[in-house]
Amino acid sequence: MLRPPSDTAPSTATAALPTPAAAVEGLLRDLGSQLRRGAAPAEPTARLATGLREIDRLLGGGFPRGRLSEIAGAASSGRTSLALALLARATAAGEVTALVDCADAFDPGSAQRAGVRLDRVLWVRTPRIPQALRCTERLLEAQGFALVLLDLGAADLRRAPAAPLRLARTAASGAAALVALTEARAMGSAAEIAVELAPAQTHFTGTPTLLEGLDVQVHLVRDRNAAGPRRATVRLRVTQAA
Repeated sequence: MLRPPSDTAPSTATAALPTPAAAVEGLLRDLGSQLRRGAAPAEPTARLATGLREIDRLLGGGFPRGRLSEIAGAASSGRTSLALALLARATAAGEVTALVDCADAFDPGSAQRAGVRLDRVLWVRTPRIPQALRCTERLLEAQGFALVLLDLGAADLRRAPAAPLRLARTAASGAAALVALTEARAMGSAAEIAVELAPAQTHFTGTPTLLEGLDVQVHLVRDRNAAGPRRATVRLRVTQAA
């Protein structure tokens, strides 16, 4: 008499199937170097807006917090005017800012006319590069500023080649946007964002004739999160020689 197979006896087909652990091991072996660990999506970097629509669009919302950025441009390129616009927007929003003035270029009267709340700006004047760099690092470590501007002007950093990377690392430990102002690019690959400015057209008004505004070509020459260089033209209000 034939008997039905026992319910507890495994069939030949079932016994041939690999265990889950064996299946995973085989998958890992097949993928090899193509395998990448999963991770949570990176949160977007917070930005400090300039209040200038064209520039903020170019920069993806403004200058990144916790990063080193650079604004490079010769005299009368609009570099100072852009820095004042950034200070004005930050202080109007109630933020506390700092300016390390190695170039001795900051004029409080012009800044106030540009809309900067001077009571929210810590102004440090030092003509010596080593002191300016150390002071900038200390301000970043203080964790109390939304924006730290380092105005190097025409200063030569060749004697401090490690300075840009050190500044970038210090900025990464906090939430302040660190923006260096230079006549020619000096931050190299340590900068998350670098823009170069060049005057395009000047605008005069009144009698006697006074310089009222400056059309500036803004060239985004470095952005780690962008596909390539981009340009924009923006008109800046001139409150002093830029």
